[in-house]
Amino acid sequence: MAKHNISLLFGIVLSLLFFIITVVFNALAGPGIYPFLYSTGNISDEFTTQITPSGWTFSIWSVIYAFLASVLAYVLSGLYRKNAYGYVYCSPAILPHGFFLTWCLNMGFNIGWLFLWDRRLMPAALAFLILIAFTNYVMIFFSCNGLHVYGAWLNKYHKVDLWLLRVLIQNGIAIYATWTTIASLINLNIVLTTEANMSQMNAAIVSLSVLTVVLFVWFILENGVLDKYVRYILSIYPVVIWALTGVYTKNYDAEAQSPSDIFIVALLASACVLCATRIVLVIWKHIKKPLYEDVSPEVMTPMEIAEKQRKIFK
Repeated sequence: MAKHNISLLFGIVLSLLFFIITVVFNALAGPGIYPFLYSTGNISDEFTTQITPSGWTFSIWSVIYAFLASVLAYVLSGLYRKNAYGYVYCSPAILPHGFFLTWCLNMGFNIGWLFLWDRRLMPAALAFLILIAFTNYVMIFFSCNGLHVYGAWLNKYHKVDLWLLRVLIQNGIAIYATWTTIASLINLNIVLTTEANMSQMNAAIVSLSVLTVVLFVWFILENGVLDKYVRYILSIYPVVIWALTGVYTKNYDAEAQSPSDIFIVALLASACVLCATRIVLVIWKHIKKPLYEDVSPEVMTPMEIAEKQRKIFK
């Protein structure tokens, strides 16, 4: 008879509650309703930078929360669906305890950032944004590890779940991670100008330089040593392109080009090239070098594999 994993079930319920609370606080923070003092947009206008994107780009938050809601809907469906070993969410736990613990931390940092931003505590807000981005990376790590460990079994017996995990969890959280990474760099720009007395130009160059390094290093890693873990994560470059397009439309001045303007155009073009190249490489590898070809799901059952995992990966 199928049994529930009480501790994992508790983690899922807690994650749902944290998500609902986070959405409520974000809805209040947007227009500046109590307990917030100002709208997030007004503060953004007050601390404008040369890499602050146009207002329309922030509509991506609705996409992010739609994906996060879809992640939870998929996870909750596993409480009722069963496979050959028991309930889908825990037999085996492809998304383990560590994933949901990190999710709750992420939502907590999200709420904390709203208050710090509202009170104009920019260095602390930067720290919390970095923590939001970092916990997103950790959630992606847990999901990638789960698919790497149980992927061969999913590929043979549960392909729909395999692709839902890739699309909703991996790519959905990657959108969130990419956007909060970019938001961290914008916040870094603010801190450099307000706390370190750096010029707007130099602060923008620093933030754009960091983004450039991160983008190219990630491209090398995801197409090399990390390929078997992150092959189907494709949402990163579209988010970068979206953000840089917003930066371009708001700040680019064709008649008086600044170094940061040129940097933005060059980085936007590079992101487009990397995106196209990434898509071509993934399609080619999907056809010529499919994952799990050299792994037999019959060698060891997923529950036997799960028994060998540490608690945080169960």
